[in-house]
Amino acid sequence: MNLLGQLKKGTTRLAALERGEAYGYGIRREVFHRTRGLFAIDEGVLYPLLHALERKGMVRARIEQVKGRERRYYTLTAKGRRELALARREWRHVRESMDALLR
Repeated sequence: MNLLGQLKKGTTRLAALERGEAYGYGIRREVFHRTRGLFAIDEGVLYPLLHALERKGMVRARIEQVKGRERRYYTLTAKGRRELALARREWRHVRESMDALLR
């Protein structure tokens, strides 16, 4: 998958799960924090994205009852870690190319 395809599919959001298991709100908070507020993920985008990543085998979900409600916790799979590593390599290449261009 190319870089733009990864952005569209959201595999770069996998980084929010790299530190461990998280649920939707925790993922949103992690992305917001790590990007210093630059990216805020809307719930209407996040949950369909997580479900798609789960169908593709990049994340695994488990359900837990919390205060009488079901909460889905997501974890990266080996496939998700590989996709994240690939996305990082491609971003590094883009960043280095842009830095060279702008010097």
